[in-house]
Amino acid sequence: MGTPHVSSALGAYDYAMFAYFAAYIIYAVHAFFSRKRVIGQAATVLLIVAWILHTVFFVQRAHFYYLQHQGFVLPATNMFEAVSFFCWMIVLGYLILEPLLLKTRLFGVFALLLPVAGMAYTAKEMSPDPRQLMPSLKSYWLAFHVTAMFISYALLALAFTFSVMYIMRAYGMRSMERIDPKFNLKFLDELSYKLVLVAFPVLTLGIFLGAVWADQAWGRYWGWDPKETWALITWLIYLAYLHLRMQWNWTGFRSALFNCIGFVAVLITFQGVNLLDQAFKLNSIHAYAEGGGVFMLVILGLALLIPIAMNFMPTPKDEGKG
Repeated sequence: MGTPHVSSALGAYDYAMFAYFAAYIIYAVHAFFSRKRVIGQAATVLLIVAWILHTVFFVQRAHFYYLQHQGFVLPATNMFEAVSFFCWMIVLGYLILEPLLLKTRLFGVFALLLPVAGMAYTAKEMSPDPRQLMPSLKSYWLAFHVTAMFISYALLALAFTFSVMYIMRAYGMRSMERIDPKFNLKFLDELSYKLVLVAFPVLTLGIFLGAVWADQAWGRYWGWDPKETWALITWLIYLAYLHLRMQWNWTGFRSALFNCIGFVAVLITFQGVNLLDQAFKLNSIHAYAEGGGVFMLVILGLALLIPIAMNFMPTPKDEGKG
C-alpha cells in the first residue's frame, strides 16, 4: 500500500464507509421511529455525500493505476475493488430510483442493506492493496465488460430487495407494516420485474463483451471456465424468469422466489466461484478469491436452498391482500 496515492484513496474510502453507515442509521430512524421530512432529507443528503466520497476513492485509485501502468485501468481488478464498485453501483441505482419511481425515502433502510453490508465485508475480510495486474487486465475491455456487468448486478440487487420485501409482506411480518402503504404487493412485484427487465439486456451485453475480451486475452470466446459457466447459468435463470412472466403471467410469490434464486446465482458468479476455486482448486482463470472462505460458501448455499425449498410451501395467506 505504501504510496501517497493509495493512502489518500483509502482515506476517502474510510470516510465514505462511515458516511454510508450514518446515512443507513438515519434512514432506519426515518422508517421506524420518526416520519419527519427533515430526517428523510438528511438521510438522502448524507447518502449523496457518502457516494461522492466513494467516487473520489475510485478516481484516486484510477489515477494510481494510470501512473503505474501509463493508461486507464478501471479500479475493479481485485475483490476489494470489485465489491466496493458493486456497492457504489447499487447506491447510485437507489439514488436514481428514490425520486423517480419510489417517491419516498422509507425504502432506503431496505435498499441500502446490501451495499452497507458489502462495505463492511470489504473492511473486515479483504485487503485494499492494489493488485499486481496481469496482462489481460490492462485491456480497455475491462472497463466495458465490468461496467456492464455491475450495472446489471446493481439493478438485480435492487430487484432482489423488492422481492424480499414482497415475501416479507406476503407473510404478514409486522415490521413491514411501518413501510409506506404504497408499497403494496402489486407495486413490489411490478417494480422488481421492471428492474429485471432493464437489467437483463445489460447483463447479456456484459457477457458478450466478456467473451470478446476473452478472445483478445486468451484466444477463445468461451472456454466453460467455472465463472463463465455460472454466468451462463445466471443468464438462463433470468431468461426463464422473464419468459414465465411474459408468457405464463407468472407473478406474485413464486415469481419473487425465482427472482431471489436468480440473485443468489449472481452472487455465486461474482464471489462464490472465487471461493470454490480457493476451496476445491477449480483452476478458474477468472478467480481471485479473497474473504469469507468456507463460511461464505455456506451462506451462499443456504441462500440458494431456502427460496428453492419455499417454492414447495403453501402460498402465504396474505398474498391476495396487497
